[in-house]
Amino acid sequence: MGRDPKSWITSHAHYPLYRVSDAECTGEDAAPPEERHQVFKEQYDVLSQTASQKLLWWFKPRLILSGHTHSACQVLHGDKFPEISVPSFSWRNRNNPSFILGSFSSENVTLSKCFLPQESTVITVYCTTGVVLIILTLVHLHIFKGTVHFASCLISKHKSL
Repeated sequence: MGRDPKSWITSHAHYPLYRVSDAECTGEDAAPPEERHQVFKEQYDVLSQTASQKLLWWFKPRLILSGHTHSACQVLHGDKFPEISVPSFSWRNRNNPSFILGSFSSENVTLSKCFLPQESTVITVYCTTGVVLIILTLVHLHIFKGTVHFASCLISKHKSL
């Protein structure tokens, strides 16, 4: 039974297909190095070996997209079935969330990874903006008038020899 070359079978699943760990995963949104060698528990972190083999045999997908581990990973199953684990899209799970945009046609697929700003950067920008707004409000209300005048006098004083 031949496959229609214009048909794409993609598998989209929450749980990744079986793999021992994320040891082979790389990239800025992969699991941290200290977590990459933690062995996955079958039927909890990943699908079982049996279920993974059956899905690959039945569907022969050209692309597998999965999640659940909250980290990015690219795995090639059986040297012909690519799986991309999409990282978490939530700051609750990681400081650098990302997502994947896909464009599918009858000929090929194009995937692009998009990153959100790091949560720590957003918090820093919010806090800095808040402090600047408070200072501008206090200056506008003339609460700092004396302090600003004193500072400008200090800056403008020049000692002559």
